[in-house]
Amino acid sequence: MKPLGAFLRCTGLSDPEEALAAVKSIGLDTIQVSKLDDSFYTPEGARRFGAMMDAAGVSATSVVIVFDGESYRDWKAVEDTVGFRPAALLEARLAYSRTCVDFAEGLGVGVVTVHMGLLPDDPSDPVYVRLLSSVRELAAYAEGHGITLSLETGQETGEQLARFLDRIPDHDVGVNFDLANMVLYRMDDPTSALKRVIDRVTSVHVKDGLPPDRPGALGRETRLGEGRARVKECLRILHESEFGGPLIIENYTWRELGTEPLDELRRAKEFVETALTEIGAG
Repeated sequence: MKPLGAFLRCTGLSDPEEALAAVKSIGLDTIQVSKLDDSFYTPEGARRFGAMMDAAGVSATSVVIVFDGESYRDWKAVEDTVGFRPAALLEARLAYSRTCVDFAEGLGVGVVTVHMGLLPDDPSDPVYVRLLSSVRELAAYAEGHGITLSLETGQETGEQLARFLDRIPDHDVGVNFDLANMVLYRMDDPTSALKRVIDRVTSVHVKDGLPPDRPGALGRETRLGEGRARVKECLRILHESEFGGPLIIENYTWRELGTEPLDELRRAKEFVETALTEIGAG
């Protein structure tokens, strides 16, 4: 079975030591590292976090870049605040991204992921040009440190993302495929999008959700199997393509349901394990 893990922040615990222990307690030993306190993004901080992972018996498959000031409140907030779109913040965000790459290198982790921001359809759009330049620059830096930069999906269609990546032939930029984001942003059918970029997928966020119910809004995350992300079909596509990368459970449903984060992670873990068994991948 492909490595099954959890996005660390989905434990609902802010203390990284406690969060790592919680992941292990539900029978998982793989994580995607979410945003940590800034003190970790130094050589000493990387050694400290690496020691925490070793003590917990947990390993990381990737590090996620999350910028201060990003908001996912609604479409306008995403457009204005996420990724490399805010021109005034670009240099600071690229500098911070490089520290995340250095942190990943210190941990011995080979992939760093990021939301680049909503991608315009027109390649001549100045925002498109800025995103392309930023991703190319960061990919080159990551590559120089033995790291693959991987773009998280959802804020563009599968076709748009594939064409964007084709414009960076000099660097190997991957895809962190989020099953639900295509639905939450009403961007694409997850199975069609996955097939379009399957050869570039480095990791997968196993998540489900429903589309927006009004203009300008974003959709709502659901428990696995209760949304429209076609989770089982996507897992089947991954299996049939012989995808060997990690399946990372990203689950924040507890925020709306008022349930316990670890209970929701256990529920999601059981869903994925059952689905993988049903498709012959368990």
